[in-house]
Amino acid sequence: MISSVVKIPALLFSSLFLAVSAPALEDTWLPSALREAASVEKERPPKESISNRNSVTTGTPLPSPHVSVHNDHIGVATHFVRKRKMLHWDPQKYIPLIADLGVGWIRDEIMWNRLEVEQGKLKVPDADREWIDLAHEHGLKIIVTLNGSNSLVYGRTDDYEPEAYAKAAAFLARELKDKVRAIEVINEPFNWYARSYFEGTSRGGDLYGLNKDGQPESWLGRYVKLINMTGEAVKAANPDIKVIGFGGFPAMNMRMIEMGISPTVDGVVLHPYSYRTVSEIVPYAASDENFKRNGGRQTADEEGTFTSLIRYSREFSVKHNGPKETWLTEWGWTTKRDRAGSRSNFAGFTEVAQAAYIQRRFMECLGLGVENSIVYSFMDDRNNPPETSEFNGEDNFGLIKSDGTPKPAYAAVQRLARATAGFVVSNDIKVSITTPTQRPDGQAFHARDGTVLHAPDRAACYQFKDHDGNTVIAVWSMERISDQSPRPADVEIAVKPDTAVSATDLMTGRVYPPLTSEKNGHLFLKDFGLSPHPVLIRLQSK
Repeated sequence: MISSVVKIPALLFSSLFLAVSAPALEDTWLPSALREAASVEKERPPKESISNRNSVTTGTPLPSPHVSVHNDHIGVATHFVRKRKMLHWDPQKYIPLIADLGVGWIRDEIMWNRLEVEQGKLKVPDADREWIDLAHEHGLKIIVTLNGSNSLVYGRTDDYEPEAYAKAAAFLARELKDKVRAIEVINEPFNWYARSYFEGTSRGGDLYGLNKDGQPESWLGRYVKLINMTGEAVKAANPDIKVIGFGGFPAMNMRMIEMGISPTVDGVVLHPYSYRTVSEIVPYAASDENFKRNGGRQTADEEGTFTSLIRYSREFSVKHNGPKETWLTEWGWTTKRDRAGSRSNFAGFTEVAQAAYIQRRFMECLGLGVENSIVYSFMDDRNNPPETSEFNGEDNFGLIKSDGTPKPAYAAVQRLARATAGFVVSNDIKVSITTPTQRPDGQAFHARDGTVLHAPDRAACYQFKDHDGNTVIAVWSMERISDQSPRPADVEIAVKPDTAVSATDLMTGRVYPPLTSEKNGHLFLKDFGLSPHPVLIRLQSK
């Protein structure tokens, strides 16, 4: 839970990521000279452990074969399906690097029209088997989105013929047993799925699932039929496979859930992009107009907090006997370069800001008990020509660039994934955090629904137990990334003042003993530096 804390100062970052070694969190980067040498002399092992190197990251990172950590609640989105201009997604090259991150999941897709080229004849394409088998060999769990229409086979009746789609999903559940752990029913159905019925956001529909006359669009009901039939078919074929779906804007999801969802559907999919602001805020803040257009309900609180979005979604699904789990299969921050006149929904962020916001979102998901959280995306895309690609939001969401060069986000995710693997949510110790200064957000985000959003001027605090039973408290500032140094904060923890304590900075990997004293008979950290990325305060059990 978020405690009533005050905000935190920003740590000054370099735009070039410096890989700092840490005793508990190994770096897996090689300097470019070593990378080139390794490519020439693969048979000769390195003389020095990678974890002992402090170097600027350049070139493609090499995997660490001695590390096998998989965080079962977080993952990355990939494009090993290699459709259109995605041929640079080489599974042989990049799946080992994903496994080395320490994440537990990848989310990719299989195109229905490749799976069923002739009616009733289903076969997993060889290219898809390649990446699925390789991911499985590396211990990665897989979410497959069965995506796209099959108009060449079923176009005379329905491009997304529900019975045929459900049979195709059931085939995957049998054929890829023990390799694919979840099937997602269509990616963001408000787009291409709805478009096939001349509806959706690309055909005049709005973010609430309403048409130009203010009435719910028909695709919502069609999709409910599709996901219900798919859930029942998949569970009959393989009851161990999770069936997840919806993937619409929050109001759309609610409209579909209240129509009645089969108990065979396990999870509600959300894609909570923050677009132009920090990870703790999403553009669905409560307002009178939103209440009306949402169907007499709100999808988030007045501040538009991510925590309220998750809470409201869960409560609504429970109220209407909907799916019990929450799966966030896309979200992220693009590092595109902004230019004048751009009408993009996404602002471009620095690579440092991207890394910090991804860490914060992952940590908040862990603290909220979200079943699965997937950052978009592992690697930048190449949908646009090189001369314009840097300005395109879709092309620049990756943890690494399209040529394999890592951004700071790669190491940031790696450190967090490894450090938090096995964490269990715990709230048995009272923690109080106060700060003497403010860090207001001077860059308001004017959302499409007319609300004005700001980064919260306070700190976040989540509590866990690690695999040794130690209490770990994750704290950070919710402020925007800036050039300011960490803001001093007083942290009072309701344990004995002589409790052994250490702090781990998840951005740099630095592990250090914070200054401690006593207050009210409790452990007290005076002027603790709260950064705009997670710091783990670990209380050692005696």
